[in-house]
Amino acid sequence: MTGVLVGGLLLLTMIVVVGAAYAVARARSVNRQPGMPDELSDEVVTGLMAELRKWQAEAAHWKATAERLQRELDQRQ
Repeated sequence: MTGVLVGGLLLLTMIVVVGAAYAVARARSVNRQPGMPDELSDEVVTGLMAELRKWQAEAAHWKATAERLQRELDQRQ
């Protein structure tokens, strides 16, 4: 009987925890719509755009270097 009581209390506790998590998540998302930016979106986009610009600058640098080296090789021949 004690095992059944412990199992029932454990089940009840799990139901309460999941229910509380659901209620908190629902309350926090009441004003949210799919695709709507949140507090972190602007910061994340800014960081990603900065990284993209760095990668583009590096790619442009290496492309210019490769073209310069190819011109030097062509002049030697």
